[in-house]
Parts: sequence; structure tokens; C-alpha cells
Amino acid sequence: MKGNRELRIENKALISFNKFAHTYGEYNVIQKRIIKKYLPFVKNRIVDLGCGSEGLCVYKKFDFYLGVDASEEMLKRNPCNTLKADFNTKKCFELIKKYDFDQIVSFSALQWADDLEFVFREIKNLKKEYLLAIFTSNTFKSLHKFLGVNSPIVSKERLIEASKILEPTHLEILSYEMSFKSPKELLEYIKYSGVGGNVRVSPAKIREFLKKFPVDFLEFEIAVLYGQFI
Repeated sequence: MKGNRELRIENKALISFNKFAHTYGEYNVIQKRIIKKYLPFVKNRIVDLGCGSEGLCVYKKFDFYLGVDASEEMLKRNPCNTLKADFNTKKCFELIKKYDFDQIVSFSALQWADDLEFVFREIKNLKKEYLLAIFTSNTFKSLHKFLGVNSPIVSKERLIEASKILEPTHLEILSYEMSFKSPKELLEYIKYSGVGGNVRVSPAKIREFLKKFPVDFLEFEIAVLYGQFI
């Protein structure tokens, strides 16, 4: 039930992250580009929401770092200081409040929020600086159009509307593209990158895609929000 955030069935996105945790670090190419771009703005005492298998501690030294993720398999591979918790729950943010940190950071995780507005309100209640990079539904747009499916993640329009809760001082939309030499290579990237989600596609459409390879690239769109509360 939506009203009880502590009684949740493990969702399909989490099952997927657990299953492919061992390959995530090899395929999260776009996520790494975003991290490289914004790393200079990351503070020295942070909480990293949805840290995955490769926490930010591998990119720089911190006075305090805590990576938070709900995936047991991801955390087993993460070399940083971590906490198993689900950012879709009130309990997660109650745990975070116990730590002394200056900034809450999230690179490419919050698009999987069950209720983005809830997560934004909880982040606001922390009264800390924040830096959030969130993929939008324009990611894989051309491929989704060909396959006749809807994106499983939040639209840019809804994300921008929800961001009013945080009143960001900086909001930037990033766009990237990746080309692929074969349909197999493209589909493998989606499977292992942690961005694809669980989208049902008809077998006939998959066969057509493999045969004709009508879309040989993937688009990525990311909204970056920065702000602080005084």
C-alpha cells in the first residue's frame, strides 16, 4: 500500500539491479561521465543515495562518505562505507539523519523512485546541500518509439514540476548519445547498464529490431538539480 512505505514488496528494478550487479561497473558509461562533470561540486562530507556497486569514494577522498543502496548485491561489490536502505522509505531518511554530513548526492538513481515527490520532500527535510542527477524518460526515446513501449522512468516535465519542492538554485538538462555496431551490442548495454528498467516488448518487435537494426544509437537525458537549505 502506498500509505505504508515500510511494507513493500521488492520491486522489479531492485531485482534487476541485484541480478546484474556484477556487470554494472563495466557498463555505466554515461553515469561515469556525469560524475566526472560534477565531481568538483561534491563536498567532503556526503551521503550518496543509490550508490550502486561503485561508490564515489573511488573518485576522490572524503572526510566522510556513506553510500546508501537497497541492493545487497550492489553493496557487496562497493568498496566504500555503505548502508543498506531503500530511499523510497521514511526509515531510510531517519537513518541518514543520524550522520554528520554536509551534502546529499545522487547520480542516476532517483529515476527509480516509487514516489519522486516523497523523496524530494525527505531530502528537503534534511536541510542539507544537494546535488542530484536524474535520468528522464527521453532516455532511449528513439528505441522506445520503434518498439512501441513507454519509458519506465519519470518524464522531464514531471521531474521539473516535482523539483519545485526543492527550489533548486541550479537546474541543467544534459543530453548524450551512444552509437553501437550491432543490435546485440545495443541490447546488452541496456540490459547491464542499470538504466533500462523492466520494459515488456513483444517478441515480434525484438525480432524485427535484431533483423533490421533500425535504431543504432541510444539517447540519454539527465536533469541535474543543485541547491541548499539555510
